[in-house]
Amino acid sequence: FTHKKVTQDHWNELMIRPFGTREELRYDRFGDENAIVRDTYDPHCAKGEISNGCAPVEVVSVDRLVDPSRGPAETAKIATALLSDSKTGDHVIAQQAWPCIWEELVEHKKGPKSIYDRPGKDYGYVDTGYNFSVEMLTEMLNELNRLIIKYSGIDWNTKPTANSLVALLMEHTNHLKVEINEVKSGRRKLQDKNFLGPRTREARRRLRATNTTISETFGDIPIANESENQTQPIIDIHHRLSDVGQREFMKKRREARKARERRRAKIDAWREEKKKKDQEEDKEEGAKKTRRKKKTK
Repeated sequence: FTHKKVTQDHWNELMIRPFGTREELRYDRFGDENAIVRDTYDPHCAKGEISNGCAPVEVVSVDRLVDPSRGPAETAKIATALLSDSKTGDHVIAQQAWPCIWEELVEHKKGPKSIYDRPGKDYGYVDTGYNFSVEMLTEMLNELNRLIIKYSGIDWNTKPTANSLVALLMEHTNHLKVEINEVKSGRRKLQDKNFLGPRTREARRRLRATNTTISETFGDIPIANESENQTQPIIDIHHRLSDVGQREFMKKRREARKARERRRAKIDAWREEKKKKDQEEDKEEGAKKTRRKKKTK
């Protein structure tokens, strides 16, 4: 893959088939690698279909949004962006209620389900449970540094959205550096199921082929030993988490069923009351008609 500009045909192919193989989407299949690519603008933007152009109006971080100290401020960024838009501004609630919305959705967890609703998971920096080798983490760090250099350049550094993006990318580089140190020091043990990268995986294969203990280090890449004694506790933990998740699911399912039954009972009671009221009104209307007929006679 490359960071070079792509032709319009190449871009269209990426949009139609984003999951193509490297061979199908390789750069030189769509033209000369050294050719000058003419700048083009997305037709939706060029035709004015996007109000105020296609530039982003705000950059929001999910990690900050669920952070207890920074979440309300991140919520205010979303609300301010919606408030500033002519199509949505009239539907945004008063600013005084914004912190309350954040508390209800994040602290009291009344919003849609997310990864933070997994059993045992709390709001904060998400650890997926999978480890990456130094090889993979270094690739991520290189990509983040590339983006930081790009959006810190003179073409971007005057835009608040670009500055916000750079700040977020810097936070992620810090997380990656910490993780790299943990892998190098052996605090994070690598296993075959982790994201290793081709060099690290090949190193592990060669070590096994030569009957070398896998606890040795290949370059600066620690490789953990995976014995059955280590694997079984992991399997047991997975089973326990699965049981906890199933119980939580059944509990929420029962609560949802009870809530539906309560709503249904309220609706039935309202319908019954309305039916009785309509019948009483019909009787009263019939009695009025009868009295008017008697008077006319």
